[in-house]
Amino acid sequence: MVHHITAADEPAETAVLSDRPQGKSALLFLVGLGLAIFLTGSATIALLLGEGLAGGASGTIRGLLIASLVISAGLAGILLHRLMRVARAWRSSATGARLHVRFVTLFSLAALAPALIVAAFLGFTFSQGVERWFSQRVETTIENAANVGRAYVDLASGGITGEVEAMAVDLNLAQRGLVEEPDVYLSFLAAQAERRDLVSAYVIDSAGSVLARAERAGAVGYAPPSAQAFETANAGDVFVRFDQEHDRVLALHRLSAYDGAYVWVSRAVEPGLVAQLRAFDNSVEDYRNAREQQGTLRGLFGLAYFSTALIVLLAAGWVGLTSASRVAEPIGRLVGAARRVASGDLKARVATGDDRDEIDALAGAFNSMTAQLETQRRDLVRAQEDAEKRSQFIETVLGGVSAGVVGLDRDGRITASNRSAGQLLGHGQERIVGRRLVDIAPEFSDLLNQPAPAGETPPQRVDLVREGGSLNLSVRMSPDASGGLVLTFDDMTKLISAQRQEAWKDVARRIAHEIKNPLTPIQLSAERLRRKYAGEIVSDQDTFLKCTDTILRQVADIGRMVDEFSSFARMPTPKMSFADMSDVARSTVFGQRLAFADLRIEVEGVDKPIGLVVDERLISQALLNLIKNAAESVQARRARDGEPKDGFVLLRLRDLDFGVQFEVIDNGLGFPEKDRHRLIEPYVTTRTKGAGLGLAIVARIVEDHGGLIELDDAPGPGPGAVVRFVLPKRGEEPVEPAADQGAGAS
Repeated sequence: MVHHITAADEPAETAVLSDRPQGKSALLFLVGLGLAIFLTGSATIALLLGEGLAGGASGTIRGLLIASLVISAGLAGILLHRLMRVARAWRSSATGARLHVRFVTLFSLAALAPALIVAAFLGFTFSQGVERWFSQRVETTIENAANVGRAYVDLASGGITGEVEAMAVDLNLAQRGLVEEPDVYLSFLAAQAERRDLVSAYVIDSAGSVLARAERAGAVGYAPPSAQAFETANAGDVFVRFDQEHDRVLALHRLSAYDGAYVWVSRAVEPGLVAQLRAFDNSVEDYRNAREQQGTLRGLFGLAYFSTALIVLLAAGWVGLTSASRVAEPIGRLVGAARRVASGDLKARVATGDDRDEIDALAGAFNSMTAQLETQRRDLVRAQEDAEKRSQFIETVLGGVSAGVVGLDRDGRITASNRSAGQLLGHGQERIVGRRLVDIAPEFSDLLNQPAPAGETPPQRVDLVREGGSLNLSVRMSPDASGGLVLTFDDMTKLISAQRQEAWKDVARRIAHEIKNPLTPIQLSAERLRRKYAGEIVSDQDTFLKCTDTILRQVADIGRMVDEFSSFARMPTPKMSFADMSDVARSTVFGQRLAFADLRIEVEGVDKPIGLVVDERLISQALLNLIKNAAESVQARRARDGEPKDGFVLLRLRDLDFGVQFEVIDNGLGFPEKDRHRLIEPYVTTRTKGAGLGLAIVARIVEDHGGLIELDDAPGPGPGAVVRFVLPKRGEEPVEPAADQGAGAS
């Protein structure tokens, strides 16, 4: 059913605004506007005729303009009152109020064109009037005064600046004479003053005290320079001042070869030049007076312009307000219906009139549109419900998978992602949708620069370098229907690390097999050579013994390295039995105290037995490797920095509910920040002479016992490291090391 809106149907707050200017307010506004135009026009004509040059006329013109502005202010009050009524209707959501405001604004903006024309006209008249009155006169006065000033400066100074600078060069060369031969120095100073036609010359210090003087006949006497003179001289310039009282010119310059000394000279000038200086000052004063009068005229013209522009704006605003009221009412009905449609009532319709003008045509089109919208909305609601259900299902599936999923548009911007993608890319809970993938992960640039795939691509490896380590991702790309890409990637870091360890085990097995066989014959041959020929060689027996010792020592070192390779390649299967971890820890620490007598090696948490089902021999080997590595790290720091003087290694045990935690803490060099987790891989080490198998063997032992290992920084402000691992109690699953419980270690 079509509902035709009438004025009675609308609520009070949406009633059509009807606010036509009429009655006394309109008459008062028009009379006031005419009076303001008359006053402003009279004042402007008087200004153009040049009446503003006279003091009394300027006051009259200013009075006319001020009276016009007062009347304009009253007119603005009337217009503002009517605009406030429109604003109140706008705040109460009255239909048509916004249209009133828009019409007033448009007409006010249209008034800018006349205002600009008025400004251009005033600028032209000002340039042709005021500039013609003053420009030539002021220019002649200033030029005459400037010529006199230049002649005075040239004549009075007589090049004194250059003379003083040249004199300063000569005095700098004679600096030693001031102290060693003062009489000769005074004669030299007098000769300098006479040669440069100076009445007096003084060498003074920064306090104004005279160090040396030379005065000729007619000298006025010494008077210290001003503070401004010293500032100019210290800046490297020559300070010049004219003394009108004694008809002379004074100059001060700093002597660079002296310790805070200056040359202070004077030269007589002709008495007539002082009169020229006064004439110059009078010319400048005339120029200032002219400029002041010109500023007054500028102010009057600006006031006239402001008054004219204000009248134009007021007239435009009144016309706009009147016109808006005549147009807004029929449109207001349409706006009211549109608001009902906007609020969801698609049954709203607008009654059409008998005029059949453009507004009636608009109303008919509006009625047809709302009818179509009502039908289409029902279809859209059903489609949206289906889409939301599918979207929620997809989001639930993606949120639960561990692989990262990212959707990209044609420009490489992320359009969708799941939680795992943000975590793998190193942005956690940050919102990455809308950002370019290469901006948050530049490592993907080579992958994205490939030609667009026609289907799903094989897995490709991308290594992400982040603060504290790196990730190895296996990435697949697939095109989507919109021309973008869908990227899925998994974290393969642990898998690659495990593959690397298996590969190193095979390498270690081969190295141990290939190297160990020739070591025994080499060792036996060297020992036999030493026993049989040590007594027979007499020519260079020391060299022979050193060479054989070197062979035996290097063979022993290689043998130990091969043993480490063999240990890593063929770790025995743990033989599990009940053991006291406190006793194991005490025994291990006791042996290492003897090996590292210069360090403090302590054990904590072993005051009571801690039973655990483990391979006691392998756990002892792991603790031995960790304490040995920690002690060597402390010694390396002491050798590099001379610190720490109090080196220590602490083995701490904690009997937890789920297992036993072992911590080895030291104050040595510590672990690097980057790729720290790779130190438990074979042959990855930060030591120059390490094989890189110690931590790898420890990690293998912990893994075989179902435990987890963690590398961390030592607590406290200084450097150091913590190796923490947890062995689960029998029947318990392995858990993450309790990092927070080791924070208090010292």
